[in-house]
Amino acid sequence: MKAIVCEKCGASDFYDENGIRTCRYCGARYRIAYTSSIGLDDDVAELLRKCRENPARARKYANLILDIDPDNPEALKYLK
Repeated sequence: MKAIVCEKCGASDFYDENGIRTCRYCGARYRIAYTSSIGLDDDVAELLRKCRENPARARKYANLILDIDPDNPEALKYLK
């Protein structure tokens, strides 16, 4: 995790309130930017499980996997 540093004074001691991060030393205020990440590995694993459990629809699930990971060797097996 990257340390947050105040651009004005270089301090790294902040408090957060109502979506605003404030430096405890100089009072500089920053808007908090929230980020998120999507774990596609879990999605691929779930689709591979569906391929194994429902062979009649395996081709459909394999194509969905290939939309996420075009070189996935497990999904390619279901298209042959």
